[in-house]
Amino acid sequence: MYKYIKSEVEKAVPAAINKRHIIHRNPELSFHEFNTSSLVCETLSELGIEFQSGLAGTGVLGIINGLKHEDNSKTVLIRADMDALSVNEDSGLPFSSEKENVMHACGHDIHTSILLCCAQVLNNLKDKFSGCVKLMFQPGEETSGGAKPMIDSGILENPKVNSCVALHIEPSLNVGQVRFKPGAAYACPDEFSIKILGKGGHAADPHKCIDPILISSEIVCALQTIPSRIINPLNPVVVSVCSINGGSTYNVIPDSVHIKGTARSFSDYDRDLLEEKIGLTVKQICELYGAEFEYKFDRLFPPLINDKNTIEQLKKSAEKYLEPENIFFGGYPTMGGEDFSYLTRAVNDSALFWLGCTEEKAAQYPLHNCRLAASDSCIKYGAEILVDYVTQYLNEN
Repeated sequence: MYKYIKSEVEKAVPAAINKRHIIHRNPELSFHEFNTSSLVCETLSELGIEFQSGLAGTGVLGIINGLKHEDNSKTVLIRADMDALSVNEDSGLPFSSEKENVMHACGHDIHTSILLCCAQVLNNLKDKFSGCVKLMFQPGEETSGGAKPMIDSGILENPKVNSCVALHIEPSLNVGQVRFKPGAAYACPDEFSIKILGKGGHAADPHKCIDPILISSEIVCALQTIPSRIINPLNPVVVSVCSINGGSTYNVIPDSVHIKGTARSFSDYDRDLLEEKIGLTVKQICELYGAEFEYKFDRLFPPLINDKNTIEQLKKSAEKYLEPENIFFGGYPTMGGEDFSYLTRAVNDSALFWLGCTEEKAAQYPLHNCRLAASDSCIKYGAEILVDYVTQYLNEN
């Protein structure tokens, strides 16, 4: 099967690269991926692949049935996200974004093109595996997440999905390198907002006021004691205040201050504790100064926990196509969020791995940076690993 996969991927890569350039030139923000979705549908239609569109707004689900599709056969889902970011591109790529302040700065153009490459290859190899492959092109990963509404629409049923896999480009790795991490991979990127309601007045008479700026300053400092003194120090947790707004001039104490931030962790226990202790901290400091407050904690994606056995199988697939020194295993998780976590929670045999996308000796710019210039060359490796995993998984007894 190795030779078939390598040959078929080689044939499919040029078309995938062309699609990547089209998508990159025409990036679309979350839940507005109309042209990208249309391109996906057109490509699947040309390949003769059955699909459903309009899921979660712009999501698409392709379906490839293998040679044998029996009641006891298995189903694998491969996922790619399609949305771009509100970033003004400065990558210098010849196919740079043609839209002002919209850019594929997180590599979702590559994710989508890799999945289109997988679609072509798996469709050509469908007489060599049993069961079913579902191709999930999802919207909105960068905002509220398109994975959950697509799951809610029933994509994991009829037939029931047994395994979900995905990849994410990683600029710190060169093209031809990959990293696999069992267990915790991405944190839950929860958000909180706090409004301190004080009593404004003249800056010369602070004793006649309830100063929300002073109160907010104490809250910001106190919040840092939650990860350092309340959460187990062995558990990775981040509490970051990222926005403070209040006041408009130099001699007036304002009535209110707005605070926004993020709280990130890897377990439901720590997540509950963060929500509780942030609220309690705000309450007690506001009570001390006689201020009112409003507090909101929004739970976004759950933490992404990779299945150990699935990661091991993905690594075995990678070993067929990459040099041993270019395969990295373990390491630290990222405190970033990923809504593929909804799939890892719903389906046991599920995992995501990181794919190198930077040409050797090229400048490395991180994800979400306006100068990110991911290489087309990584498409081949991503497709080979995913296709190999899918065929191996489906042909297991």
